[in-house]
Formats: sequence, structure tokens, C-alpha cells
Amino acid sequence: MQEQLKELNKTLRNDFGAEPKKNKPKNTFKNFILLFLAISVSISFLSFSPYLEKLLKREIIISAQGQIMGLMFSSSGQKDRINLLILGIPGKGYQGENMTDTIIVINSTPKGEKPIGISIPRDLMVRFPKQNYYTKINALFGSTEDRKQGLESVKLSLKEITGFDTDYFIVFDLEGIKNMIDQLGGIDVVVDNDIYDPKFPAPYDSYEIFSLKKGIHHLDGETALKFIRSRNTQEGDFSRIARQQEVINILKNKILSLNFFWDFPTILKLWKSFGSHTYTNIDITDIRYTWNLINKTNLDTIKFDTLGDKENNLLVNGETILDKEKTYILKPRAGLDNYTEIKEYIKNLINNQL
Repeated sequence: MQEQLKELNKTLRNDFGAEPKKNKPKNTFKNFILLFLAISVSISFLSFSPYLEKLLKREIIISAQGQIMGLMFSSSGQKDRINLLILGIPGKGYQGENMTDTIIVINSTPKGEKPIGISIPRDLMVRFPKQNYYTKINALFGSTEDRKQGLESVKLSLKEITGFDTDYFIVFDLEGIKNMIDQLGGIDVVVDNDIYDPKFPAPYDSYEIFSLKKGIHHLDGETALKFIRSRNTQEGDFSRIARQQEVINILKNKILSLNFFWDFPTILKLWKSFGSHTYTNIDITDIRYTWNLINKTNLDTIKFDTLGDKENNLLVNGETILDKEKTYILKPRAGLDNYTEIKEYIKNLINNQL
């Protein structure tokens, strides 16, 4: 990428640094197209790779002095590990449109190496930040109409649970995922056990039946959404989380298999579609480091872990009253507000990656 940028800078300086020539309009147009392509492709990968190599407070400075334009990079500050928070919400037109049914933290080095993914169950009971009452963690983001304030509540709660500060975040809705899957021609998934959910949420506060037989299935966007949202199974939310992780991995592989040039129309459609259904602080300032991650990191090495699953048993289930209704919850095995075991478990996960 550095060589490509050097070449791009050299070309730009040749065209814009010299006296304008009346007979060179094609070269000028060509270079603007090259610049647009380089930036657009990089932005696409910023949105689609869930464990990008980001962090350092990086800047791209576009300088224009007279007729000279170039790209320069600067960075300041560095951490040993960085954290990307991924939140998935149903979005407008769906029940509980701002409930975060997907909560994943990706922890990696600043270069995107040795990543681990930690899924947080939506039913985890937490204290509302800076308040004296409890709620499910999936209700925090939608607790206010101000999404910035709602996001801050999620970040504060996750710091209490994991000890992590959130450096980057992506909030996406279901329509964006549905469109992405359709534009990629659908996805192939492996269903380990028959799925039969007679209470899958449907429009107008109703229900419908969703079912899939054990085996390999090719899913369009609509069916894939049901596949990752259904939770009326024997393992409940943990089964749904596992399916989410499977779909994330499938999407990542399909997107990274696209050819920058031959598949550029598809990449651009993906970027436009997903961008309109995404709220994030990831921007073009990470272009150089994203390219490094794509080129150097084998993203299949990422390890996903779910708090409270059969492997760690860090959470216990129970029932409580929320909004005057009895509801299923999860809480730390050590007790409400006691995240000592969870933090130690996560620390060991990271140490095992080093």
C-alpha cells in the first residue's frame, strides 16, 4: 500500500505540480479517479472487516499548496491492545428497533494481530450506568433517543464487565445486513441441529414460524436474518450468538474474496448500502492501517468466546421483574456487579494469544 501511495503521490505531483497544460485533461481526470478508487475501496474494508487494525490517533492530511496535492500520514500515541465494539440492532420497522441483540468486542493489537472476539449475551443484567437500578444490557443503547448518549451507556457498562475502554465502534441494523447478503448473492451456512421457532417475531407485534432442517443451506438476506435472530431453541441466546459468529465469518470471507478492480461495482454498492445503515466512528483516517491488516493478518485466526457458555460457565440464569413483567436474565456467577472472574477470564484469553 505504501508503494501504491508513493506512486499515487508521484503521479499527482507530476500532474498538479507543473504548469497546467491545455492538452492534458485526460490525465487529470484519471488521477482523480485513481484517488477516488483508492479511498473508496479502503473505506469499504473499514466497514466490512469486524476486526480491523485500527487505533493510534491517525490522520490523513490532504495538503494543497498552489497546484501541489499529496497524501501524508501522521500518528500519535499507541496502545498494546485496542478494542472494537460491534452492536447490532433490529432497526426501524422491527420490534425493539434499538435493542442491541448483538454485542461483540474485538480485542487485538494495534496492527490487528492476535485478535479475540468476546460476545456478550443480551440478557445480562447490569446496573444502569450512574443510576441505582438494573436492566438488561441490550436495553442500554435504546434507553434514550440520543444515540451518542445511549452508546456511552453501553461503553461504560462494558468497561465495568470487561475492563476494556472502547476505541472504535460500529452500530449496524438488520436492513444493512440483509442488503449486504443479497448483494453478495446469498450465503451458505451449516445448520448443526434442526431449528423450529414457532414464536419468531413478525410485524404488528405478531409471531410466525421459522424452521430450518439440519444440513447445508443457501440463504438469502431475509432468511439469513431469521437464522441469526431466532432464539427459541434449546440453548436459547447462546445458540443464536453462535449463529451470529458463523455468519460474521462467512461474510468476512466473501467480502475479502472480492477483487478490488473486477468487483469494484459490488464493493461500491456494499459500501453505500451498509454505510446508510451504520453508525460508527471509523473513518478514512485508518486507510493505511486497514490495508496493512488486510495484507498481513490471517483473519481466520480470530478466536470467538461467549461469556456464560458451557465452556466457561461465568454466568448463571434466573428470573426477575422488569417493566412489571417476569423476564429471563443472566448474571455473573460471582453475583450482581461482581465481574472479577470475568475480567480474569478475559485476561487469560488475551495472554493465551500473546
